[in-house]
Amino acid sequence: MSPEHFKSIREGFGLTQGEFAACLGLTQKTVSQYEIGFRVPGPTVRVIMLALEKLPAAQAKKLLSLMRDMAEAYSRKKTRGRR
Repeated sequence: MSPEHFKSIREGFGLTQGEFAACLGLTQKTVSQYEIGFRVPGPTVRVIMLALEKLPAAQAKKLLSLMRDMAEAYSRKKTRGRR
């Protein structure tokens, strides 16, 4: 997946790098690095990106929302476990 392709998928949803990163459970820096070609997305991220591209827009947006909620829940659980 080219950096331009990655970016076009994100922009197609009207999301900032930070918003998209939150959905994928990544950092904004990682998304930025994918988009400039400094890093290459791994197989899991590539599969997710291709699925988002192939799904009808309404379903893809629901999937992104679910992924964001799951990433946030995981982050909260992980933070509580450190106490």
